[in-house]
Amino acid sequence: MKHKIKVQISVKKRELLGFKKTVIETRTIEVDDKTYKKMIKEQNNRPYTVKEMMFYDEIFDDWN
Repeated sequence: MKHKIKVQISVKKRELLGFKKTVIETRTIEVDDKTYKKMIKEQNNRPYTVKEMMFYDEIFDDWN
């Protein structure tokens, strides 16, 4: 089975004066079932970001 998912990829683009700039683009890709399950598993097991930790602290009033 094929799955369509959106991924963010960093791409180097040229600016007006020819300088290179790194931008993040969202693209839709098709993956098979095995790769899809692997990506979902990795996404669920990733560590929390600083923003997420601060958000959870505010929700649960865990400041001190």
